[in-house]
Amino acid sequence: MTTSQLLRTFLTVMSPDVLEALPDPGEPNPVDVSYRRVTLKNGRTRRVRVVPKLRVRYPVRLDHATVRKAAWAAATIGASDGARLVTSGELAAVETEMSRCRLRLEQLTSALETLAFRPLQQPILKPWQATYVLGFTHEWGLDPQAVNSRFRTLAPIYHPDTGLLSSAERMSQLVEARNFLLRHLRR
Repeated sequence: MTTSQLLRTFLTVMSPDVLEALPDPGEPNPVDVSYRRVTLKNGRTRRVRVVPKLRVRYPVRLDHATVRKAAWAAATIGASDGARLVTSGELAAVETEMSRCRLRLEQLTSALETLAFRPLQQPILKPWQATYVLGFTHEWGLDPQAVNSRFRTLAPIYHPDTGLLSSAERMSQLVEARNFLLRHLRR
């Protein structure tokens, strides 16, 4: 079976409209472009650039991107990292699972927001304020390891760049509270 026959067969099963959703694999790589020597009628030779061509006879005129998409899908179908045919039932199951996961994420984010400390309006001046920010019930019995451990647990949650509840204000108060408690415990 030639490549064009394979593509015609594939396009019989999958219409070009379905292929529009796929990403375009792109033009041939520069490595695929080659040069060869051609003898002209006058006897001289000339170096000619040869670009790989693929011609597909199809009832409707197809643009280059659609042919490339069809070739990619036909070549990779069934491969673990390639194209895969999905039934409407499988698609509905995946969409249901995604909506369930989104809902669960919203619930967890809401719960985390509820449990998170409310930022203080004034700077941290007393140990109870620092323990409140770090989530401890009181300052008695704390050691530097416990303070640092709690800070390492909460920092990824409140970090403004990567946190679940990214907040620069909370993160700065968290750092301030840790430093205050570590100074307080050294006394």
